Amino acid sequence: GLGLPEKVPPGGTAFVILVLAGVTFDGLLETPLWLEIVRLTPVTQTLGVILLPLLFLGIYLGFVELSRILGGGVGFGRLAAAYVFSLVPIAIAYQMAHYYTYLIIQGQMMISLVSDPFGWGWNLFGTADFEPRYGIVGAGFVWYSQVALIVAGHMIAVYLAHSISLRLLRDPVRAFRSQLPMLVLMVLYTITSLWILAQPIVE
Repeated sequence: GLGLPEKVPPGGTAFVILVLAGVTFDGLLETPLWLEIVRLTPVTQTLGVILLPLLFLGIYLGFVELSRILGGGVGFGRLAAAYVFSLVPIAIAYQMAHYYTYLIIQGQMMISLVSDPFGWGWNLFGTADFEPRYGIVGAGFVWYSQVALIVAGHMIAVYLAHSISLRLLRDPVRAFRSQLPMLVLMVLYTITSLWILAQPIVE
């Protein structure tokens, strides 16, 4: 379904970009670079929440315009609405890579909560005193699995971009030229995602 060229409303395009910007910003908040930036001004985080989605949207639309120029024959709005589907796998993959370890660790809290769901001192199933096992997954496994998820999402996104460009332009040469800017954009976002994941976490 993501490979079909049906148009989406502008709000749908903005939503996908917002998801990408949101999870990127969430990861950026925990990097040493962001900690240094925050020390410069107390309003940095507010500005980041507002400006990063706009920056992502501007960059995306800029690359769409390059695709339109190189491919020709398809309007800017139609390209923007179609190519945004190719970013969905990257958004999903980065969401999974960013949050799945949190789910594994914090999800263990359910074991104790089922015995005392209201915090009334119950121990219905004998698991109220269960403590989460923070070492259940090693750092090496986490890193390589995150990389694998992001690379897999990128590969699917590349395939979708190729499929979408062929459906829209119906000319392999023009389709190839049209998708080049989107491939560059995907590589840049993937590199950024991997860089954020490689940073030491600071609070």
